[in-house]
Amino acid sequence: MSAHGVHLADSNQTDSRKRLVERVASSRHVNRSARLRALLLYLSERVLDDEAGEIHEQEVGHKVFGRPADYDTTSDNIVRVHASMLRKRLEQYFASDGAGETLILEIPKGNYAPIFRDRRALPSEIVADLPVPADAMNVAPRTDWRLPAAITLAFLFACSTAFLLLRSANRSAETAAGPTVRLFWSRLFVPNRATDIVLDDAAVGLFQELSGRSLTLSDYFERGYLRNLPETDSSIVLRRHSSVANVALLWKLLQIPGVDRQHSTIRFARDYSFRELKANNAVLLGNARFNPWVEPFLPKLGIRWTFDNSKGIYYPVDTWDPSKSYQSAGGTDTHDGYFAISLLPNLGGNGNVLIVSATGGSALNAGADFLADESALAGLRSRLPASNDKAFPYFEALINVRGRSTVPRDAQIVLCRVPK
Repeated sequence: MSAHGVHLADSNQTDSRKRLVERVASSRHVNRSARLRALLLYLSERVLDDEAGEIHEQEVGHKVFGRPADYDTTSDNIVRVHASMLRKRLEQYFASDGAGETLILEIPKGNYAPIFRDRRALPSEIVADLPVPADAMNVAPRTDWRLPAAITLAFLFACSTAFLLLRSANRSAETAAGPTVRLFWSRLFVPNRATDIVLDDAAVGLFQELSGRSLTLSDYFERGYLRNLPETDSSIVLRRHSSVANVALLWKLLQIPGVDRQHSTIRFARDYSFRELKANNAVLLGNARFNPWVEPFLPKLGIRWTFDNSKGIYYPVDTWDPSKSYQSAGGTDTHDGYFAISLLPNLGGNGNVLIVSATGGSALNAGADFLADESALAGLRSRLPASNDKAFPYFEALINVRGRSTVPRDAQIVLCRVPK
């Protein structure tokens, strides 16, 4: 066979293995856990794209689970635990949904580099040891009925709503945008590159308000907060809801000229991962309490959102200048509102992240209009230093909204500066 023929055969083999990984990652056995899905995709990419023959635990902990590059693997077993869970899920997949797959994907113990084996070449005793799917034994699979049916319906509704928003967005809205609007959104929507729009986790935000607890991103990602929850708390925190205000903001964002709907992926915060935040451009909706993926960017920003329990509202605090107060924000129609927007590099330094948060739905609605308005963005741009590459510079800004007005000219920029 010619060298060209060998290369073509190798390419076809790699493609078939990538398609297998995609099927496994999308299956019910893996897709329900964002962490296991992220682990499978990272390990497979290292083997198929980088031709890695060996993958070490410390690398996986750093790249997939956000641990420091030199963290102590002897005291932190997060990789070992999730690798063990993934091995079991792979066995379940190839014994049920993937029973007809000609290739079997395995993660050997002692090395996290996946291997691909031809099922037809497996010894009969190994094939016999594979778990038998429940339906093959005429035994109904066990179903977890702990969550009410309403939660499942709510989740399906959220998914279908997000899908329809993408599909039904009016293409006629692609009118010519102003140069500043195009410049701004070009930082987030790049041709042929994925951009994640990450909705907030309203249930987790409400849980923190009611319990008085504050969750870290590590707790949120590893689901540590779910351990030993009282039944009353678990009924709240297990629900999968995004706030109405952020869903409305999502709809407006998809109408802005320059926002590439074709390469936009709508993600729920609970299903997001460190791997994606390092690799993709992203729009994070909500403050750190409702969207914990904002947390890694807080050291670069001065604005924090504080919850006023007596009024039931959030208001912004400038930690870099505590002398200024914005505590009158929110509450009733007569109060002013605020929304904050920040443009920063993503965690991998190879893309960008936009963070949008506000005192309430009205302010958030005004924020969406501000981000689509040429004069508003041009005014914000004029307050920032010029960048060498003429790109829209990184910044954080706090904007005041008068009452329920969403007209960009009624929005006042009260803070605009370069992040740390």
